[in-house]
Amino acid sequence: MLTRETVEALVSPLARRVVFHEELNSTQERARVLAQEGSPHGTLVVSRMQAGGRGRLGRRWGSPLGGIWISLVLRPNIPASLAPRITQTAAVGVAKALWGFGVEVSIKWPNDLLVLKPGEPEGRKICGILAESNAEDTAINYPGSNAAHSERRPAFVVLGVGLNANFDPEELSVPYRKTATVRSELGRDVDLVELLDTLLSNLDIELERIKDFDVILDDWRALNCTLGKPVRVRRLGEVLEGRAVDLTPKGALLLETPDGTIELFEGEVEHLRQGEGT
Repeated sequence: MLTRETVEALVSPLARRVVFHEELNSTQERARVLAQEGSPHGTLVVSRMQAGGRGRLGRRWGSPLGGIWISLVLRPNIPASLAPRITQTAAVGVAKALWGFGVEVSIKWPNDLLVLKPGEPEGRKICGILAESNAEDTAINYPGSNAAHSERRPAFVVLGVGLNANFDPEELSVPYRKTATVRSELGRDVDLVELLDTLLSNLDIELERIKDFDVILDDWRALNCTLGKPVRVRRLGEVLEGRAVDLTPKGALLLETPDGTIELFEGEVEHLRQGEGT
């Protein structure tokens, strides 16, 4: 059971400071405030329930008892241009953690983990990931360099993970046919403390190698369910259809359309059946 004591007992660089709540509107909002107040790298915000959890595009995310609802304050020592890599990196880490528990998940670009069954092109969502960086940057001064040649890094990144675990899909405030939980896939509950510990361990390992992004992208490709598929992408008020062919070295999705290949850094992806769409 997740309690303040069991979470504080975790030994992880990503849980140096634990902020625990029985119920919270949003761990992401709380972590952002803490980051702005100067909370250090490795601040972990945990809530047993959320009243206003959200994902990309501000969508509500049901957060009942029995899930993993966390947000991390990260202060990565990387150039600001590499910050978008955190989403794909985190997806790989969480996916590996779930596979370790016997839950076979796939990554849907850019930030969802799905359980796929035959005849389900869209899959059922089991986990959402949201990485948000601040607009202001802090300088990185490398040894032997001067300010004129220093790079910029994000002052902080808030990484949120919402994982459906020990409850039934019907308990979420979304159509249950579109969702999955650890319980629904394994037929049993798991130890949430052990699951959180494994999740943090995998996230730490993957984030440590973020500069070696080619290796992370290889793992992402092996775990993904988007590449090679016909997809419909909604972004910035427009709808695009084509085939998802690959990720760029920056983590952008390459969409092959009748009008050429488009590089997408954001968007809502819908998987289509073969032959559907353009």
